[in-house]
Amino acid sequence: MKNFFVIACATVFFLSFLVETIEASENVSAKSFAGADEMLEEHEAALYLAYRADEPLSKFLSPGQLSLDIDMLVAAMQDNLDDLQSLTGHDAPWTWQELDSLAIAEKRDDQKKPGWKNITGVTIAKPLGENGDKGSLGPIRLRKSESELAKALRNAKGASIGFSDNRLINGGGAWNTQGALGYPVKFFFQHGPGRSTEFEITPVIGWNLAEVEGKAEYEVNELDFSLPVIGYISPGSKKMTGTYEENIAAASDRGFSRLWIVTAKPYFQTDFDFRHEIYGIEASAEYVGYLFGSKLYFGGFQNITSSGLQYQLRVIPRVDYSETAKGGIYTTRQEGDDWFRLGGQVALDFRIGEAYFNSLDIGTSYQFFEALSGQGGYSDLFNTYATWWLSENAGMTLEYSKGDTPVAAQKIDLVILGLEFKY
Repeated sequence: MKNFFVIACATVFFLSFLVETIEASENVSAKSFAGADEMLEEHEAALYLAYRADEPLSKFLSPGQLSLDIDMLVAAMQDNLDDLQSLTGHDAPWTWQELDSLAIAEKRDDQKKPGWKNITGVTIAKPLGENGDKGSLGPIRLRKSESELAKALRNAKGASIGFSDNRLINGGGAWNTQGALGYPVKFFFQHGPGRSTEFEITPVIGWNLAEVEGKAEYEVNELDFSLPVIGYISPGSKKMTGTYEENIAAASDRGFSRLWIVTAKPYFQTDFDFRHEIYGIEASAEYVGYLFGSKLYFGGFQNITSSGLQYQLRVIPRVDYSETAKGGIYTTRQEGDDWFRLGGQVALDFRIGEAYFNSLDIGTSYQFFEALSGQGGYSDLFNTYATWWLSENAGMTLEYSKGDTPVAAQKIDLVILGLEFKY
């Protein structure tokens, strides 16, 4: 009985010590890892992040190695450092105060996060392999269009619903909705230091509905089923995961780091009554990084001023082949239309005030296709918008679109005021 009591006391003491150790690692201040100037350089931040995450020594030390290799530490924690750059909006050095603020905000968000936001494989990613080194399943993504699914939540445009004014038809306001719902399945491959490739297969359902004012029909009625296969190729000289959101900051920090996003997308488009049928496949590519070592950056939001003004420039060339199996009232294409088209999209966005209040995004884009074979001719779509984000998931948007929808080639001239949602 005495031995049992001793063992029980020892067990309680050990568990108490373990809990205190874990809590200490979670609550430790970044100031403990800062240099004499109270700033954290890249290697100091890597050590701080490793300590907070309770990373095992085997991640940084080879068998028999007794001293810590700083370069090995930074390489092992590169993904975490990239996330830190994305969250703070700048590269090293960081102040210990801003890192402590991030830690507090992260803990608060985890405590406030409702149960439905913690469903593995549905609302949070289910990792494949050890710590997700082989890929992941999910989570569900709700965005404006298929091309927005590859972007991080904070940089993406959301699905919209609201009132529209069709300038091609006289009448009052009507309703409009557009969006895409996808479920990504990721596979990650590491090809030695700094070279990585990630493939993502994402079943997507997209829609675009715009009511005709004063009529029972719609001006736009499009339902899309697609299966984009996206390759994130990172040929940089440091370890990078290849994902858009984790490389966006790293590429801006290192002129030699860059990311290619290559997409092949087979698709089927119809309407909600399944009257028209268009089959096709589209290929596109996007470059993320500085252009030829210049200060011109492509692919993600970058700071213009320290007061919270950012810009984003995207250039996406595209090749498209499609065939119309059946025509309908919601497309100008006829049965037998066989189009091979070359084109692309150019977009310029600005973000104002994210550091001080809910951000205001304004921007414009131009998408075009020229038919190299078939009767498609030249088609284009101009869009400009302003969105005030009320939270990370919802905002109010004012949008204007004019031109031809990309697949059905339906002419539109719409002013839309509504709500925008993304996840």
